[in-house]
Amino acid sequence: MKRSLIIVILSVLSGCGPLIPIPGESPKRFNLSAIPVEQRAQPSPLQLIVDIPTTSVFLDTQRVAVVPAPQQIDYFANMEWAERLQLVVQESVTYSLQNLNLFRAVTRQNDGIIPDRQLKINIRKFQVNLCTQPIAEAEYYVQLINVISRDEVARYTFTTSIPMSAESTPSAEDIAAALDQANKNIIGEIADWLKKYL
Repeated sequence: MKRSLIIVILSVLSGCGPLIPIPGESPKRFNLSAIPVEQRAQPSPLQLIVDIPTTSVFLDTQRVAVVPAPQQIDYFANMEWAERLQLVVQESVTYSLQNLNLFRAVTRQNDGIIPDRQLKINIRKFQVNLCTQPIAEAEYYVQLINVISRDEVARYTFTTSIPMSAESTPSAEDIAAALDQANKNIIGEIADWLKKYL
């Protein structure tokens, strides 16, 4: 009976593909970097709060998403984010906007300040697409809200893609670097977009 049960379990696990890591090996953990410090002559007097982004149930995880075929989603077994994706994106956006010195203050929580503007982000894509050539894809739907009036100041959908080498299977480091660059590309576009509403 025990032997039959073991065989059944092994059969199930063998069909899980990249979801099951190699026994004894912990997934490598990665974070998202921020845009470097940039000095501006005079930041806006406005104060900005960056909300925790929203996303789909498939991306609400520490696991790194991969699209192996159209209409499919899976996860890399040998890597993960340092925290849930929404939190690492929120941290990267916050630190980047702080470094760019666009606003008098940028925070993730109220921290005793009274924000004038609220940045809301919905992460629609953050994955590696393997359907053809490996491509790191990111798509953020972003809203800027006037905190006092609760009116929407502006909204925009930002998308980017970073082609990866098709000559060999991308490593965890390659995947993390491509997604990190995709994230920073969008943050740079968000920063340029925000300048219109300072």
